[in-house]
This record gives sequence, structure tokens and C-alpha cells, in this order.
Amino acid sequence: MPGPIYLNTAACGLVSPETLAAANQLYAGFEHNSSTRSEEWRMEAEGRIRQAIASFVGAEARSIAMVPNFSWAWNDIVQSLKGNEKVLLYKKDYPSLLEPFRINGFDITWVDAPDGFNIDVDAITEAITNKRVDIVALSHVQWSSGYKADIITIGELCREHGILFIVDATQSMGANEIDLTQLKADVFAASNYKWMNAGFGTAVLYIADGFLERYQPVVGGHNSYKMIDGVMQYTPSVQSYEPGHPNMFGLTVLESAIKHKIGLGVANIQNHNCNLAQQFLSGIEGLPINILGGYNMHHRTAIVLLKDENGLGDHIKKNNIVVTQRNGLLRVSMHYYNTADDVQALTDCLKDKYI
Repeated sequence: MPGPIYLNTAACGLVSPETLAAANQLYAGFEHNSSTRSEEWRMEAEGRIRQAIASFVGAEARSIAMVPNFSWAWNDIVQSLKGNEKVLLYKKDYPSLLEPFRINGFDITWVDAPDGFNIDVDAITEAITNKRVDIVALSHVQWSSGYKADIITIGELCREHGILFIVDATQSMGANEIDLTQLKADVFAASNYKWMNAGFGTAVLYIADGFLERYQPVVGGHNSYKMIDGVMQYTPSVQSYEPGHPNMFGLTVLESAIKHKIGLGVANIQNHNCNLAQQFLSGIEGLPINILGGYNMHHRTAIVLLKDENGLGDHIKKNNIVVTQRNGLLRVSMHYYNTADDVQALTDCLKDKYI
């Protein structure tokens, strides 16, 4: 039986052979002389990888922390806040984004998506312009609908009115162009196991200078201390958010994945993915299938949500096609390794079900 058609990057991205080989080469050096190899990594690779991340997202290396995952970064950021800030959140955003604010008792203004897809941008704008909130925290792309927010416009509006803007890019980084010189984000974080195709155990955290000046870290880790006049002293920076021991394997995977993305061109990846998504939307239009959002790419990236009705999810699974099946929905997501033939196979599968 041939391998499955994988249309599930929104759950977990495939790791390229080149990326896997780079990480295995690192660990081969741990077989006989791990202390020397690990020190070499710290001296040679750590700074190089930090710079590679910074260049990839359009930031300076001094503003980047290499952390284990998005949740690690987000919880620590929330702990650094005063606790009396008013926060704007989207009701159906990712739980790991919402819960740190909720369980720590923040004053939350909630916005919704009246049609289940389009987030109420007017409500966000009103809260910002009337300064009813101090912080806007939002995912760039929504995990449960595929809605893509206009974070450039929202960021500019926040900056204009003195509102902090915190962005989760886990469902977009690696599939959409990210340029932090254009995005007015105070904090930006993303796990790397989805669209970055870099496996588990690493994430990117960016913090703007103004945020660090106002909210210093309340944690300490790998790079929190500097030798000053012969004494190790705590020197808070974005790197204070890094754990005590860097994930050398995972960060080596990430470095290779970044090189792979740059070689392909993120703009090319974005166009490819959007073309596949539009092919799929056009192919199923007219079928008795309920989808979230319209049959176009307006406020959409390469994620399409279908209602899992009449045994549709089980039918797809029987045809050896991998998508996310959860909460009464089917999430289809296309990435650079998918082809028009993959999308056509899914479209034909759905037509076989209903025609």
C-alpha cells in the first residue's frame, strides 16, 4: 500500500531528510566525546543559530530567545506583567494563549467571530482606539478555523495608541513571510514543529526593547548570568527566558530547517500553499459540505476546516489521507511538499462520497 497523502501540517510538519541528517551528525559526536562536542556547539553553533533565526524573522539577534516551546515563552511573559493590565483576547484562540491570562486573573475583553470564521475586527479596533485595553494578544493564524489576521494593521493601530501587541505565530511561521521590521509586535513567539518543519522541542521568542525595559524577566536560565569583574551576576535580557540547558539537537534541526526554507523561498512557499488551498476550495464548491469561511483566500492561509458530517472524516481516513479529525471538524492543511495531485486526490475522495 502506498504511503498516506499527508495534508496535516497544521498538526505537525514533516521533517526533511537533510534536516534529520544534520541533527544526527551532531549526535554522532556525542558517542565518544560528548563534553568536547557540546562545548564546541556552545562556542560555534549557538550564536550562529540565534543569528539565523533573527535574520529569518527580520530581527536583531539580541532580541531573540531560543526556548523549548510557545507555552514556555507565553507563561513566562505573562508572569513578567504587572497583573493589572486589561487584555483583549479572541474567544476561540489557542488554549495555551488564553489560559495564562485567565488563570492569573487578568481583566479580559473577549472578541468573537460571529460567523465562526471572521474575527470581529471592528471590536478589536474599538477597544484599541478607545484605550479600553492595555494588551492585545492574538494568533496570526487561528488553529481552529484557519483565519489569518491582518497583524500588520493591528500592530500599527496598537503602536499608534500605546497598546502592547503580543503575537503567536505557531500556525504561520514557515508558511508565511514574517518581517518583524514591518510588524509592530512587542512580543512574538512561535513553536517550530508545524510549518517550520523543525520537530519538537524548540520555539522562537522575540521581545522588543521597549517591552523589556518596562517588563523585566522574572525567570532565569541558560544565558541569564554574565561574568562581571570576576563575579557571575544576573543580567536580565530576552535570553533570561532560555532554559538552563539548550536543546542542541532541536536547535540544530531548526538551523537546517531555516536553511531549507530560505533555499525554497518563503514567498514561494506561501504562494504554493495558497494556490493549493484555492484549488481545494474551488474543487469542493457545490458539494454538500459545510466549511468555515468562504471559497476564496480572503483572510485565509493554507488551512481549510470542514464540518465532519455523515461519516466524512472516516471516509477520508479509509482513503489513506491524513487530516486532523477533532471536535466535529476536519482540518486540511497544505505545505510546500504537497502537490496539486495530493489536493486532487482529496477532492476526488470527497466527490466519491457525495456524487
